[in-house]
Amino acid sequence: MGNNDKNAADAPKEAILHTATQVRLAKEDIFFGPGKARLMEYIEKTGSMQEACLEMGLSYSKGARMIKMAEKQLGYKLLERRIGGSGGGGSQLTGEGRELLKKYRQLTRRVQEDAERAFEEIFGNGNAGQD
Repeated sequence: MGNNDKNAADAPKEAILHTATQVRLAKEDIFFGPGKARLMEYIEKTGSMQEACLEMGLSYSKGARMIKMAEKQLGYKLLERRIGGSGGGGSQLTGEGRELLKKYRQLTRRVQEDAERAFEEIFGNGNAGQD
């Protein structure tokens, strides 16, 4: 194996052009997107706002503000919160919160699928400006 062969094998592969979409929901302001969706998924998984925030590297107060902002824009609660004590505290999604998360995930999948289809139609082989 010559020097040129080794260098070719070690060279990073060129990234392929593709779509990268993000879906955000808005009323007066943008209030819901991938970060809040992820936070809600962690809350559902752990049953705890504190653990969900730790998992995401957020302070508890930042996570609580994120949820409160979305609740204010939506006009309904996303979480049921239980204050600690002898039985321990915790959080879980309300029915409305679960439904919002489910619909948000459906919308995100559909937007990504539509973007990929449009990308193929417009760019074809993924080479921008190179045919």
